Amino acid sequence: MDVREDPWLSKIIGHGVFKVLPIESPYAESNKDASDLLDTVRRHAAQQAAAMYYAKVDTAQVNVVRSLCAAGFYVVDVTVTFSLEVSAHSRDHVPARVTVCPVGPEHHQGVLDIASSCFQYSRFHLDPFIHRSIADRIKREWVLSYIRKQRGDELFAAVLNGRPVGFLAALSMESHGARIKVIDLIGVDRACQNQGIGRALSEFFIRQYHAECDRLQVGTQAANVHSLRLYEDLGFSVIKTQYVMHRHVGKATVSSEVTCGSAT
Repeated sequence: MDVREDPWLSKIIGHGVFKVLPIESPYAESNKDASDLLDTVRRHAAQQAAAMYYAKVDTAQVNVVRSLCAAGFYVVDVTVTFSLEVSAHSRDHVPARVTVCPVGPEHHQGVLDIASSCFQYSRFHLDPFIHRSIADRIKREWVLSYIRKQRGDELFAAVLNGRPVGFLAALSMESHGARIKVIDLIGVDRACQNQGIGRALSEFFIRQYHAECDRLQVGTQAANVHSLRLYEDLGFSVIKTQYVMHRHVGKATVSSEVTCGSAT
C-alpha cells in the first residue's frame, strides 16, 4: 500500500491531492493489511495542512473499504468498467446529420465549452465537498490536455450543423499482453443530450479501433444509468466494479459551501 501525490489534480485544486493505493488482491486482504492501510493514511494526513485523498477499491475488498471509512473516507462513486471483444463489432447507427472527426483548431473552443458544462455524474461532481466550478474545471483541463497532445491518443468531435455537440477522447493501454483502446472521456452538449450523439461517438470509436486492438474498454458511473444502458446495448460487458472514495482534510478550499473536517 502507498500514498502518492497526483500533481495534475493538485495544481487544479490548489493543494495536495493524493492517491491511496490499497492492497491489489480483491480477495486476499487480511485484517492486518486493512489496519496497516488505516495507519498509513492517518499518519500521512496528520502531516498535511490541507489535502484531498482518493482511492479506487474493488467492490469485493470490504475490509479495505471499512478501513478507509474509519480513516474519514466516503464513497462518492461506483465505477463500472465495460469491455468489448473486437469480434463483437456493433452495427452502424450514426445519424446522418452528425459528423464525427478528429478535433481541429476550429473545434477547440466548442469542445472545451462542452467539457466545462456537460458533466453531472463524475466523482468530482458527485462529491459535495468539491465546488461545481472546480469539478467543471477538472473536465475542461482534461480535454485541454488532449488538445495540447499531453495525454492520450486522439480527440474526436461530433459536429452537428457546423458546430461541436460532443467529443470523445481515446487512449491506448496494455494488460496481460492484450492491446486495449479506451474511451477515456466522452461528453455531449447538455442541449443535445438524449439525441443519439453519445451513441454516434461510441459507435465511431468501435469502428475506428476494432481492427487495431484486442479489446475496447470504457468506464462509467453506476449513477449514470443512461450510459450503462448504452454500453450494454452496444455489446459491452461489465468486467470490473470499484468504489471510488474521497477524503478532505485540513483547511481544504475545494468547496465554498461545505467546511471539511480536520485531519486525525
